[in-house]
Amino acid sequence: MITIKKLCKKFQIEDETLDIFKDLSLSIKKGSTNAIIGTSGSWKSTFLNMISWLDTDFEGKIVIGKQDTSKLSEQEITEFRGKNISFIFQNFNLFDNLTVKENIDIVLEINNLERNFSTDEIIELVWLKDKTHSYPFHLSGGEKQRIAIARAFVWNTWLLLADEPTGNLDSINTKNIMDLIIDLNKKTKNTIIMITHDLNIAKLADNIYELKNYGLNKK
Repeated sequence: MITIKKLCKKFQIEDETLDIFKDLSLSIKKGSTNAIIGTSGSWKSTFLNMISWLDTDFEGKIVIGKQDTSKLSEQEITEFRGKNISFIFQNFNLFDNLTVKENIDIVLEINNLERNFSTDEIIELVWLKDKTHSYPFHLSGGEKQRIAIARAFVWNTWLLLADEPTGNLDSINTKNIMDLIIDLNKKTKNTIIMITHDLNIAKLADNIYELKNYGLNKK
């Protein structure tokens, strides 16, 4: 279970203070897929950064499993995030000087993480077996996104956060990527929170929430 209680964030623009979120509360069942939608400028990515404590300038409580992350020091939250939260970024966040295999292994090696799959297994599951030793600059956008997905699912995580995981892809690759994410989630039972502007993508999730009027409403 992931529990968010009374999340509040203010944003200062010159002399004006904006309430971006106000007393936002949410409970998310372990193993569920959850889509967050909203208009442009509704602070969807900011919300994702708050959940992962990449953005720490807010009030409220976030409990992941049994851990109240609001009670952790900066160093402790960095360690907790490294061992419990995985990410799929819109811009892939790959290392151009590392191969497909090395891009997947580096996160595991840095944080000494428990695996869901061997590297060879996850590479085959994301249809990149023939690209194992290729570098990202030799790959298409869809192939790069599959590396990012492999890296997110290869290890045992409490929470997977995806920020517009299909935002840079065409319609065919979008469908393939979402089918892949849903299929891998059935195997790993990860809890997913996904930001998307595409309602058709959101409908593939177990739950849909809309950011609107300082709050989060279930659709």
